[in-house]
Amino acid sequence: VITQDVLWSCTTCGACVNECPVDIEHVDHIVNMRRFQVLVESEFPSELGGTFRNLEKAGNPWGANRTDRDAWINECDFPVRVIEDVIPDDVEYLFWVGCAGAYEERAKKTTKAVAELLYMSGTTFGVLGKRETCTGDPARRAGNEFLYQILSRENIETLQETFGSRGVKKVVVTCPHCFTTIGRDYKQQGFELQMVHHTQLLNTLIKEGKLKTSPHKADKKLTYHDPCYLGRHNQIYQPPRELLESTGVEITEMPRNQERSFCCGAGGGRMWMEEKLGTRINLNRVDEAIATGADQVAVACPFCRVMVSDGMTARESTTEVLDVAQVLLENIKR
Repeated sequence: VITQDVLWSCTTCGACVNECPVDIEHVDHIVNMRRFQVLVESEFPSELGGTFRNLEKAGNPWGANRTDRDAWINECDFPVRVIEDVIPDDVEYLFWVGCAGAYEERAKKTTKAVAELLYMSGTTFGVLGKRETCTGDPARRAGNEFLYQILSRENIETLQETFGSRGVKKVVVTCPHCFTTIGRDYKQQGFELQMVHHTQLLNTLIKEGKLKTSPHKADKKLTYHDPCYLGRHNQIYQPPRELLESTGVEITEMPRNQERSFCCGAGGGRMWMEEKLGTRINLNRVDEAIATGADQVAVACPFCRVMVSDGMTARESTTEVLDVAQVLLENIKR
């Protein structure tokens, strides 16, 4: 028997699927059970009620105003193109900002750093601005399939309008959850895009010589936290590490890394739920990061960033938490 507590404690991190010797897809079964609880029984953690309402009304899990979605652009001292209808031929990438990247203060720093790095490298990109809405990831992982279908259809229509008849539709994202939902889930609905995570694109730009890193060695010790939705779910382990190494930092790995990385605790809609069982997942991970003796923890996901920095605050640690893109930007500007 699976209790309510157990059903709703899953972060969909995929570690169990990764370890299972007989290839049982636990996460799919858990999400299916959640769907039944939400859509048939109408029984789910009370905090999720607010999240679902926010997604329905405001198109983001925080309930922030839709008109503020592109407010981060005003904080940039370089031009950012907002695509109003069809993407112009001279724009190579659509930069999907995501809800966290548009509204959450810490994630906005990542958004601005990626936009600045793309601008510095001469890579042409545009954003959808207010036309963007949540991909539906929190709704789908938390079992509200009906709400996911509404949000995903809205986005697919917007993306189809934007790309028009273009052959290769290139999209760059900073959030691994958006990366997975648009790249994999929308593909199941028959809409295919060429998705690239910002760590992959920036790493390619360095290799092509479009971004020049500073020759000065960094004096800070750094550890890297693998996001579950970038690592285990999409097998992207090397690009963020190569990118960090190109800045001359010394990476001290945590004992649990790459495909055996430990979750930050935010996936599967857990970002918007309280933890009731056992110890806090983010504190478990933060203790591991602090134990490496690193001055900085690099992340590649806005949710991981929130969870790890909150954990550092709870542990009263001075270890800095920042995105891989910020580490690179700091180095280039040195």
